[in-house]
Amino acid sequence: MMRTTQPGSRSAVATTASQDRTAETARTLRLGGPLALGELGWMSTYIVDSAMIGHMPHSALGLAASSLGNTIFYAIVFCAIRFMTGLETLAAQSFGRGTQEGREESVHLLAQTLLLVGVSTPIVMLLTLAAIPLLRHLGISPEIVGSTSAYLHSLVWSTAPLLLYMATRRYLQSVNHVVLIAVSLLTANLVNAVGDYAFLFGHFGVHAMGLAGSGWATCVVRVYMLGLLAVGFLLTSRKLHTRLSLRQLRPSPWRLGLLWRIGWPDALENITDLGFSTYMSIVCARLGSTLLAAHNIVLEIDAFVYMVPLGLSYATIVRVGQAAGGGSLVRVQRAANVSFALGLGYILVASLLFAGFPHYWTSRYTNDAAVIAAAAPIFLICGFLQLGDTANVLFSAALTGLGDTRTPFLANTVLYWVVGMPLSYFLAFHTSFALKGLWLGRGVAAVLTGAVMALVWQQRIRHATGDRQASGLTLLRPMHAE
Repeated sequence: MMRTTQPGSRSAVATTASQDRTAETARTLRLGGPLALGELGWMSTYIVDSAMIGHMPHSALGLAASSLGNTIFYAIVFCAIRFMTGLETLAAQSFGRGTQEGREESVHLLAQTLLLVGVSTPIVMLLTLAAIPLLRHLGISPEIVGSTSAYLHSLVWSTAPLLLYMATRRYLQSVNHVVLIAVSLLTANLVNAVGDYAFLFGHFGVHAMGLAGSGWATCVVRVYMLGLLAVGFLLTSRKLHTRLSLRQLRPSPWRLGLLWRIGWPDALENITDLGFSTYMSIVCARLGSTLLAAHNIVLEIDAFVYMVPLGLSYATIVRVGQAAGGGSLVRVQRAANVSFALGLGYILVASLLFAGFPHYWTSRYTNDAAVIAAAAPIFLICGFLQLGDTANVLFSAALTGLGDTRTPFLANTVLYWVVGMPLSYFLAFHTSFALKGLWLGRGVAAVLTGAVMALVWQQRIRHATGDRQASGLTLLRPMHAE
């Protein structure tokens, strides 16, 4: 009897574990799929803007000024956006409790984040406008400075709706309502195209505004996106039996402290990421126009491929956070493992396509034989570093779901700035690798960072499992090991 029941019980356990993984995979895809599509839609808005500006008179000036203006504005505003990471983590943990009190706490955290939006909006606007006079002292031509100034003076008014949109989006993600997020990002391209057509060139009763019109079109798009998510918030509130009240908008030092604790390392990481990207572009510019063109082509395609792991990382924060809030260490492990398996599977296929057909991808952008030849080996290197980038963003997201953003910040800063930056410079200028050396240095930093984040995650879980608890893993309540 014992010999017959033991295998059966093991089989039942294995079947249950398999069913749990399948269910977790489905939940992760329901979250991550729309968010990945949304990120692709978000990136496409820049392409739409460039295409419309490219049809203006003196399009080269317009493209240069809009690119410079976007670099300034989004470098500043994304610090404020990433400061909201704490909302996603804490709201997911609260919602993961599975209680009405937890659902109401998620809304309370959104209310406190709206206070941060109120503070950060004027700061972002003032810093953006303050950057304009500095451009004149950087050797930039007066024509580009003037066009950039006109563009930023309109674009800056999109700050409030953008930050409100991002706060609402993070809340909706944390409570598993993501369809309208994807819809808003994908349909924004159509609204953006119509807005550019009207404001840039003067249609539908609007007078032509030139490049400034692109900024006003972006403002319209941001208001449209916010409106969709406001509808989503109302529908979600009705479903979850929650509401946003004036009482919740009173400053809560405890909640604001937690939001600050999680948000500031992620905001600083945005600055270090921007610094490394700027360094790569400046160094590459010294290698000549052909290699710079090849660099930019590979960089743009790499960024497009990266949108899927990025969307999946948002789902990872939510799934890990909800499991942590529910007090289950097993579910935390399962959520992270499923997310990484999905991300690794995707990036392996994408990397093979990326590295296997370099001439095809480059020829979509240019027919310059020298640029195509220069880009081909970079695609091979990029396929390699994408593995590191995917591991990094997903394990960092898993840690963020537990409230730890300091470890990813420190790992990325040290390994990219202390290892990647000097190594890429040395390989680019002190060997015959040139552009290949620049990307090899970045690739080494990416793989090392991904490996370190994976090791940190495993150590964190192993420590919690050994203690039979996870009281140090989540900010809201301890987990049990089941």
